[in-house]
Amino acid sequence: MPHAHQDHKIRNIHRGIVLSILILLFSFGCVSSETKSSSITTPTKPSPPPEEKTTLPVFEFPVPQNAWEKNYLGVSGSGNCKVTQINSPVLIIEVFNMYCPHCQRSAPFVNDLFQTIQGRTDLKQKIKIIGIGIGNSPYEVDLFKKKYGVPFPLVPDQDGSISKMLGASSTPTFIGAKINSDGTTEQFYFTSGELTDAANFLSEILKLSGLKQEDKQ
Repeated sequence: MPHAHQDHKIRNIHRGIVLSILILLFSFGCVSSETKSSSITTPTKPSPPPEEKTTLPVFEFPVPQNAWEKNYLGVSGSGNCKVTQINSPVLIIEVFNMYCPHCQRSAPFVNDLFQTIQGRTDLKQKIKIIGIGIGNSPYEVDLFKKKYGVPFPLVPDQDGSISKMLGASSTPTFIGAKINSDGTTEQFYFTSGELTDAANFLSEILKLSGLKQEDKQ
């Protein structure tokens, strides 16, 4: 009996040590993941308009399978399409990561931004939004979309090539660009950090893009 009691105590000590190690490893993994997915904890000021126009890199992304998303972007067919094929004079790009806590907290505000734009007859055909999931697979992007009820198209960027072209290394990063009828582009906005005020963000986009506002009903 004394031996059995001693063996039981030893097993409990072993379990405690293993549990402590697992907790430490899990904590380290969380910090490591958060650091990789987002190195910005507070919003930074948008870059001032450059003296010379900055072009938006022309990247390709998979054509959405969803019919509504195809119609929203104004693209058709299958395979890949170019960002310049999006039928909108102004495009807002959010570079996000599904594991990024700042992106998760920003999601309701970005959704509100989308709904505000869609609710205005003078803007819904002139401003479109897409999300680029840096380091995320199609499955992860779809999971983020469903969990946070994201209504606009999200694009997987598993190898980070699109985000690298855009110069976005932190998440979330927001980019505003003009897509001209001749296929040229102009980037007028670039900032990293959480979005916490959709109304102010939209106001800044309208001011910097020079987009004319008509009927606000």
